[in-house]
Amino acid sequence: MTKKSHLRQQCIERRQSLDLAQKTIFSQRIQQHLEHFIRTFFTHQSLDILCYQSLPSEVSTADIFHQAPHHYYAPVTHQSGHMHWQHITPKTQWQTGSFHISEPMHGHVWKPSKAPALLISPLVGFDTAGNRIGMGKGCFDRWLATHQDDIDCIIGLAFSCQTCRHIPVEPHDIPLHTIITEEGYISCQNNT
Repeated sequence: MTKKSHLRQQCIERRQSLDLAQKTIFSQRIQQHLEHFIRTFFTHQSLDILCYQSLPSEVSTADIFHQAPHHYYAPVTHQSGHMHWQHITPKTQWQTGSFHISEPMHGHVWKPSKAPALLISPLVGFDTAGNRIGMGKGCFDRWLATHQDDIDCIIGLAFSCQTCRHIPVEPHDIPLHTIITEEGYISCQNNT
């Protein structure tokens, strides 16, 4: 088992040790911190917000979508690991995708525009330098390899128990700009 795989397993176990009430309260705090972060650093702007659909063990993103005046996009992932983002609205119909995650059935595909773009990324573990461990499929990193220059801010959402002292970095890894936990937001050292 590699060091990264070992860290991934430890972080998953720590995240799973939180009970439903803790996850719910912490997710609400994280969403409040995210809203504050956006209002503070992206004042009076309509944003393109690319946000993951959460799994039960992750920070909930259920209440993040559909806050005016922003445009929201959710990922559609293919078995090959290819990913794109589709626009969602309150009328969006959802289906279970390749990795058992809810994905929009319809909606135009996100393309870079004049609007600032924020990517809200899931993660399993993180360090304060902005390095992240995902589930190991590499979908976000592969997508960011092509679109990193089109994204104004990459934000990771996590519970504070998912903090690691140091995460080994591979050449394809793209660091986060900010991490938001129930304790607040962290401006990452790699990107200041």
